[in-house]
Amino acid sequence: MRETTTSDADRFLALLQPIERDLETYARRLIWEAQEAPDAIQNAVMRAFVAFDRYHEDASFRAWMFKILTHEAFALNRKHARIARHEFQLEPEELAGLACADELTQGGSQPLSAEALEEALEPELARGLKTLTDTERAVLLLRAIGDLRYREISESLDIPLAA
Repeated sequence: MRETTTSDADRFLALLQPIERDLETYARRLIWEAQEAPDAIQNAVMRAFVAFDRYHEDASFRAWMFKILTHEAFALNRKHARIARHEFQLEPEELAGLACADELTQGGSQPLSAEALEEALEPELARGLKTLTDTERAVLLLRAIGDLRYREISESLDIPLAA
């Protein structure tokens, strides 16, 4: 393995910076547990940087990064699914009660974050996305957020290109 030079790091960052926001949006939409999205992004960036010597200039860096992030997200979702089998389910009324109790212990309500507001404005879309498999969601999100071509999506997810 060759040592990474400063110019490789600079080149990697120059390619990564324009797509950072899209990677964040994609991760938040693909990963079931929103608080795990930053970890997935960090792991994906770390893996990509370590493997940067295998990246070819004629390939799409954007598609390459989305592929790596997709694999990280799928791994986290599988982990969450294993853990969820051992959790108990709460009814919506019970969950709302817990939220109210939490607000009281914190001394009042806090303003909604931009992400929470965005989620609140799109409940039907969020529910619809949760009915899809991880691969189906990834296809939709890679096209809508990643702006990848269908061939790039097919290659990123190792699925056949539809006829």
